[in-house]
Amino acid sequence: MDTVKWQYGIEEAASHIAARELSVVEYVSSVLDRLAETEPDVSAWTYVDREGALAAAQQADEEISAGRYRGPLHGIPLGVKDVIDTAGMPTEGGSKAYAGRVPAQDAAVVRTLREKGAIVLGKTVTHEIAYGQNFPPTRNPWDPTRYQGGSSAGSGVAVAVGSAPGSLGTDTSGSVRNPASVNGIVGMRPTTGLIDGAGVLNLSEQLDQIGPLARTTVDCALLLQGMAKRFGPDDIATAVRRPLNRPRAGVDLAAWHDWGVSAEVQATIKEAVNVLAAVGVEIVDIRLPELSLALPTTLVLCLADALRLHGSTLSDRPADFEPGTRVMLELGCAVTEEHLALARRARAHLRDRIRTTFLENDLTALVSPTLSGIPPRLSEMSTDLTRESDEADLSSALLLLAPSNVCGLPALSVPGGFAGGLPIGLHLLGRPYEDLALLRLAQHYESAVARPAQATLRSGR
Repeated sequence: MDTVKWQYGIEEAASHIAARELSVVEYVSSVLDRLAETEPDVSAWTYVDREGALAAAQQADEEISAGRYRGPLHGIPLGVKDVIDTAGMPTEGGSKAYAGRVPAQDAAVVRTLREKGAIVLGKTVTHEIAYGQNFPPTRNPWDPTRYQGGSSAGSGVAVAVGSAPGSLGTDTSGSVRNPASVNGIVGMRPTTGLIDGAGVLNLSEQLDQIGPLARTTVDCALLLQGMAKRFGPDDIATAVRRPLNRPRAGVDLAAWHDWGVSAEVQATIKEAVNVLAAVGVEIVDIRLPELSLALPTTLVLCLADALRLHGSTLSDRPADFEPGTRVMLELGCAVTEEHLALARRARAHLRDRIRTTFLENDLTALVSPTLSGIPPRLSEMSTDLTRESDEADLSSALLLLAPSNVCGLPALSVPGGFAGGLPIGLHLLGRPYEDLALLRLAQHYESAVARPAQATLRSGR
């Protein structure tokens, strides 16, 4: 065991812990040391409960020594996005408007993870109330001058640099898969309803979904199993590695062009698609222009939901919101019942077109780039949500991801190669409640390519 202990991912650490080759205290201490080492450069955490994590690690060691091993998450330290409630820890949504908010109870998903032995290290940085309208202090470890992913930025960066082997994010229109892509890790937005969403400072209850981020597909699956009771106690790591029967992946190359995917990203993801074909996945050319409905539909639904959820706080403490967030909340007042009715019809039409496309082509997944370009420089980036072709707009970071949220479908981003020296995500969109099939397809791809390099910290100070 010459590897520095924080470098163990979830599956590897769990194997050593179960075999009594690694104590939980040793592992958690190493991860906390890595956190302390990397934080000055990346600022991924807003709150760290070092004392509580070490106490929980000691308890885990005692339980395992007494023969009460709870499974592969027992003793695994995790980060939790600062919109997900954690008892006795601040959950402030990255906002002065919610400063001092300390929940008395865990969110349902945190409670479930703790029951399975997971340890909460602390809270990771988010854009204010997960709206993506401000620039938090978190930095991209591949290049601190570039976009760090949002709104689960801290969760993605923490996993990328090793200050947590896994983390929880929330995904309203790509906010788990987006930071997974720019940080070279795996992030999943599960099927709507698969994970209990109680206890979250939501942006949009109908679009939000809690999702896992981890270094590998198997680690992501282990986290998902710990978060969702639906999967039961079976060995999900073995299930994910089981080959799929005649997998088929749909690719709409015309949409990539229509959505302004850069030439370098297109080239990188076409190579990834070639890898899928080489390992036995049948690639099917499809045309699904209706996907372009997803982003405007998301915007209408989110504007209305965000105002309903945060409007009273806006009235009480308007100056405590960032200017961009305040404008978006106020813009919710302009959404009428007619707008909402049209958005609901567009969502129903999009769901029907995606379902029909999957059935007619017998697809396992739709495949695309996760983002349309390499992460833009922060100095050049706009939080504009209205344009669809500029790689430096926030809208370009959501365009390919929003269909999953609007339609409640499982989707994930896995490392798909590099462009301009920066990681590029390969995006997979699946059928409802076929999350495991999607993970198996991702693992099928991941097993055929080299594991991406660890992010090399480049100081932004």
